[in-house]
Amino acid sequence: MRASIIAAFIALGAIPFGVAGPVAAAPDSTASQVEKYVALGDSVAAGQGGGGYVDACLRSPAGYPALLDAQPKLNLLRNAACTGATIADVATTQLAQVNRGTTLVTVTVGANGVNLPALTAACASGQTPVACAQAINAAAAYLNSGDVPAQLGALLAGIADRSPRATIVVTGYPVPFVPGAPTTDAVNQLAEALNTQLAGTALAAAATGADIVWAPVEFGAHRVGSADPYLGADPADPLTFLHPTPDGYVVYRDAVLTAIG
Repeated sequence: MRASIIAAFIALGAIPFGVAGPVAAAPDSTASQVEKYVALGDSVAAGQGGGGYVDACLRSPAGYPALLDAQPKLNLLRNAACTGATIADVATTQLAQVNRGTTLVTVTVGANGVNLPALTAACASGQTPVACAQAINAAAAYLNSGDVPAQLGALLAGIADRSPRATIVVTGYPVPFVPGAPTTDAVNQLAEALNTQLAGTALAAAATGADIVWAPVEFGAHRVGSADPYLGADPADPLTFLHPTPDGYVVYRDAVLTAIG
């Protein structure tokens, strides 16, 4: 019996002082994390086309930042996006809205340099073929200038520097038209070229170690020219023309959610 008691004390001595049994696993802090979200960009990021605008930047409660805000564990702190914004505008007037506490940033910008709505209007409103060709050439010149990768790359670096813990989601733009007409096919090709540059820049920035992901957006059977377009289809309505409808912004929301997993 004495030997058994000694053995029991030896066994107890092997347990560190103050520990009564197995240590419970630490709670997973990421399981309850709420993403602190800031949206940057142009009219698409603002929500133009969604209606119910709350300010002169045409921010809409139907826009994809507001739809993301309604998701569990996503808290939209600020939608800094504004209609008409270029990449340079975002860098100079919106970048300051992100900080070290930001953990999610979406960026939709670049289309104003190409100006697809104005280009389409020039080519589809009965103007001369010369005016249409000039508009297409101007858009192509912008894409060939190198401004998109240079400016967007600097913007993404600035976001990553100000918000080192943030996941940065760069979204694309939907190719707008059902194919089959020379004018709209040219616009589609420019949209595809813009998306290629945006995606390439995002992937190059991610290769430096920043948490940057690319979110392509495709409207599939809902392009302009279909029975149910997810883009404004009336060139006479510049507020909605070639901007997503509320259904289109749902596609944007889902693209971002897919990108961040």
